[in-house]
Amino acid sequence: MNLQHVRAVARKEWHHLLRDPRSLALMLLMPTMLLFLFGYAIRLDVTEAPIGVLQQSDTRAARELAAHFDASHAFQVVQRLADRAELTRAIQAGEIWAALVIPPDYARQLQRGRARLQLILDGVDANTARLMRNYALALVNERAMALSNRPPALTVKDRAWFNQARLSRLAILPGVIAIVMAVIGALMTSLTVAREVEQGNLVMLRTTPLTRGEFLAGKLAPYFVIGMGDLVIAASVAVLIFDVPLRGSVVGLTLVSALFLLVVMLQGAVISIAAGNQLLASQVSLVTTFLPAFLLSGFIFAIQNMPLVLQYATLVVPARYFVTLSKVIFLKGIGPLVLWTEVAALGLILIALAALAMRQARRLGLLP
Repeated sequence: MNLQHVRAVARKEWHHLLRDPRSLALMLLMPTMLLFLFGYAIRLDVTEAPIGVLQQSDTRAARELAAHFDASHAFQVVQRLADRAELTRAIQAGEIWAALVIPPDYARQLQRGRARLQLILDGVDANTARLMRNYALALVNERAMALSNRPPALTVKDRAWFNQARLSRLAILPGVIAIVMAVIGALMTSLTVAREVEQGNLVMLRTTPLTRGEFLAGKLAPYFVIGMGDLVIAASVAVLIFDVPLRGSVVGLTLVSALFLLVVMLQGAVISIAAGNQLLASQVSLVTTFLPAFLLSGFIFAIQNMPLVLQYATLVVPARYFVTLSKVIFLKGIGPLVLWTEVAALGLILIALAALAMRQARRLGLLP
């Protein structure tokens, strides 16, 4: 491979990028935009969920229980309900997400040690309802232990490693880097060859001594530099603004990110060669990179909870392996060589995509 030829193609691509500052600005601003969007908008925990309390018993025990819920970080008592009709109206209107019903004989039942409560949940959002139920049960158990005159027969003291505060953003933001790099690497490179085909430049390139490998390397080099710059931006925002700990090696994160970026760039190049025009290439790129990276990578939804067919389908999604590597490097401080199977899988996908890209270029006769 002649490096001068690669440098000439890369210089031409850089000039094209500089002539389109809006696209270049989008590529550089997208990491920050996505990190703020996912960091603030997506939460897999419950904080200050609005609830109502239907206190059918105006006793000290009932008031203390309602105050215990209001003092927790998970709930905020926003309404004191008068009756069940008002409870129904408030939940239907979305004013409250749940309602705690304290029965009239709550204090008497509590003295007997068999008190019962009712928790009514808005089940439209099933995940939020499940989380609120778990928080409510924990609060009730805490209150029961505080009122008991004797220690419980069995207690469990839990501790979460690597994310002691159980903040969902610490689990989400390392995976956002995979989304950013998948979009930048695949979407932008999917337009490169398609643009040359539309403009008719490949006819002139056939008269040059360029080989297919030199042409592809030169085309992808500028986007590799931009993608690695986006990695620096995304990692800096995650660590400095959202307080995501980077416990692992910066060198290890850089190496696996570079490997993943090469994979998605080659994926974009394959799409670009096959599509032949920029509109189709961009649409196919979004469907085959962003959506799988978002839904099938374990970024938000655990792969083990998916149907078996989809679990096997995730094996060909490059983002699956990078999300795993990114999370363990950030949160656990584990080096990429410990998870060598994920690194090897990315390497095999890289080799397969490189061979496919060269084969497509040869079949279409793009270059000699």
